[in-house]
Parts: sequence; structure tokens; C-alpha cells
Amino acid sequence: MLHKKAMKMFYLSVLLLVSAPLFAKVTDTVVAESKYKQAIDFSPLSPAFRIYAVQYTYEFSEKNEVMLGLAYVNVTNKDIGINHDPTIVVGYRRYLWKKLHLEYQLWPGYNHYFSIPENTYFDGFDLWNEFRLGYRMDFHISTLPVYLNYQVLAGFGLYGGNKPQSFKDWAKRQPFFFVAPVLFMGIRF
Repeated sequence: MLHKKAMKMFYLSVLLLVSAPLFAKVTDTVVAESKYKQAIDFSPLSPAFRIYAVQYTYEFSEKNEVMLGLAYVNVTNKDIGINHDPTIVVGYRRYLWKKLHLEYQLWPGYNHYFSIPENTYFDGFDLWNEFRLGYRMDFHISTLPVYLNYQVLAGFGLYGGNKPQSFKDWAKRQPFFFVAPVLFMGIRF
């Protein structure tokens, strides 16, 4: 079920990525965009993956940005358990060429994990990280500076916290918890 939803959202994100310039005035000049040092974004794909995040980014130099955000992870690992994990997001983005970038994020959080086999909750601190490769498209809707940030990410846990053996066994079999495309929409100011 999640796979079908994720694929539909992936196709929708590609459609949005390709069609956005048709409906907006694209801004390719660095000078025009350099006056916007801050941004707030979110992912419209959140309901498909059940990972909800809002991020604030700050451009401290022409090729570098830092980010801070809030997130909530409510992911079910099939027949193993359910994550209820409010977290913060701390990250760094480096532009390689034009708007092509690499990004690294840390997700520290407090997980209220429900184990299906044990029928028990396990509470504890988690630390996850993600590597992302992406491309940001800047454009204007009327005079509003907006963007789409399309990324492919891979992530894995750095510290799993208080989890049952069923989760630890699953994590050994599947070290990368997530390899997927994501789309963020945002406004620059």
C-alpha cells in the first residue's frame, strides 16, 4: 500500500517539477535570487511517507546554506512496529553547480516506538541522518519568490535508542531505512 502511494507521489512530484516553469516566470540570474537569504519549505509528499517536516534555511554564502526544522515521523515498519518520533532537523546544504546540491541532515528525536510482536511501547532517544542530492528550481508566482527542491535521499540510523530485538534484527537486514525521491516546496524571503 505504501509503495503504491509513494510511486503515485513520485510521479506527481516529477510532473510538478517539469511543469512548474510553464506556469511561472523562471528566474535564472544569480543576482536576482541572491537577495533572498532565507526560506521556509515543506514537502507535499509527507502524507505518503508519514514523515512531516517544516524547514527554515539560511544562505550564509553563495554556495552554502544551513537549516533548522521540526519534524514528526509516524512510520510503520511492516509487522515490526510503529514510530512516533517528534524530532528536530539540523542540516547543511552545499551547492555544487548552479542549483545542484548535496545536503546532510541530522534528525535527533525522542521516539515513542510501539513494537507489534511484543505489543509494548519502547521510549528513547534516536539519532538518524540523511544524505541528499538535489536540484532547486527558483521561480516567481506573481511577485512571490518560490521554489521546488527535488531530492533523492538515503538515510540510516546512527543511534537506535531503546528498541526491541525485532527492530534491531530488521535494521541489520535493511541498514538504509529510506532511499527515495522527495520534493520540497518553499518560499524565499
